[in-house]
Parts: sequence; C-alpha cells; structure tokens
Amino acid sequence: MTGTEAISALLLGLAGAGHCMGMCGGLALAFRAPEDKKWSFPLAYHSGRLLGYGSIGGFIGSVALFLPITQWTIYLRVIAALLLISVGLHTLKLWYGITALERLGGGIWRGLSPMLRAFLPPKNWGHAMVMGALWGFMPCGLVYSALAWSAATATGPFDGAFLMGLFGVGTLPAMLGTTLVGQQASVIMRHRVFRNIMGGTLIVMGSWSLWLITPLSGHGVMPMKHNPQQELGPSSSDHPDHHHPSSSEGRSI
Repeated sequence: MTGTEAISALLLGLAGAGHCMGMCGGLALAFRAPEDKKWSFPLAYHSGRLLGYGSIGGFIGSVALFLPITQWTIYLRVIAALLLISVGLHTLKLWYGITALERLGGGIWRGLSPMLRAFLPPKNWGHAMVMGALWGFMPCGLVYSALAWSAATATGPFDGAFLMGLFGVGTLPAMLGTTLVGQQASVIMRHRVFRNIMGGTLIVMGSWSLWLITPLSGHGVMPMKHNPQQELGPSSSDHPDHHHPSSSEGRSI
C-alpha cells in the first residue's frame, strides 16, 4: 500500500459526501441521540460503522492472500484506477454507473435489516456500535465501489482493513456532522465548489494511476512471462558443453 492509495481512500469517502447525504442522510438524522448523550451515542454509531468497513476490507484482503493474483496485478490496478475515475464522475454528476452496484447488495441488506431494527432504540454504547456496524452493510454504490477498489489494491488483510477504515474516516465529516448538527452539515459537503474539487481530484488520481501502469511512464507494471523451459531445463553448471578444468587437466594425450 502506498501513500497515494491511502490518500485515495480518504478522498473516496470525502468525495462521496453528496451520495452519502442522499443515501444515508435520513438514517444519520435518525441516529441523533438525546441531549444527555449528544456525543457518546453518535460516536459509538460511527465507530461501529468504521469497524464494519474495516472488517469487510480485512476479509477481502484475506481472500486475496489465497488467490493467485500476482499475475493479474496489472489488471487489478486498471480496475482500481477506473473505479476512482467512476466515483469522480459520479461526484461531478456526469455519470451514475456506480449506483448499479447497489443492486448487488439488496439481498444482503434484506437479511440484515431486521437485526438493525432489533436494536432500536439503542440502550447503551454496545447497541449503538452494533447498529453502526450493520449500517456499513447497506446497499450503497459508493461503499461497494470502495470495496471493489480496495480488493484491487490491497495485498493482505491489514491493507484491506486500513484502506476501508480510511474510506470510513473520509465519510465522517458528512455522516457524523449530520448526526450531530443535522441538515446544516450538508450545506458545505454538497456545495458545488467542494463537489467539483473532490470529483476532479479523484479523476486526476485515477488517470495518474492509469498512466503509471503504462510502459511510457517508466513505472509500468508488466506481467511476468513464465518460461517453463528455463525452470525445468538444466542449469548452466550441468550443461554438457560446460568446461570442467579438473577433468581436462587429468586427461593424458
């Protein structure tokens, strides 16, 4: 995992503020706590949500350890870059293709939503954290895009958990702000200038990632060519034409 990938994870969360407000703003408002728990319950909700994201990312990263993905590295990096560009286009309201991913999680959410309702209203921090963790499984195209990008980027469970955790941190200004202060938080996060900066930055970073993959950049990741003959053939020391001084010196004419 590189610094660029960590920054990209944060930006994915920040750039998705508008989508978060539309998709989960009502739920974030519903999680507003009584005055005596104004900070504690919202922090527990969103801590649980970040733990949920990190757990899913860690699982995806663990799966990557058991798959022969080395030979597919260049293709996974292309997918990761294209996903960054897709979220950027969505943020700029130019293309809404990532919303198609939300249909993939509809079945999962239908199974989990009764569990979420079972904790309403939350009685303690533990209930609030469980609700937040379940919230992380909502059918959200932005979350699924981040997961797909994480799967294409992470090289292990730590990378996957860390990247998705950073994504969750990026969503906090929008979601935690909505929970704490209500709709006022959406004014800045949905502002056209903020949206354009975030969307443009994601497109630039995704395009830069694509450029780094190409041989023209000097950093291109080319797939390794496997040569069975080189692996199975005799070594140079065993070649019949190899000169052995000891045998020639002991031979009489």
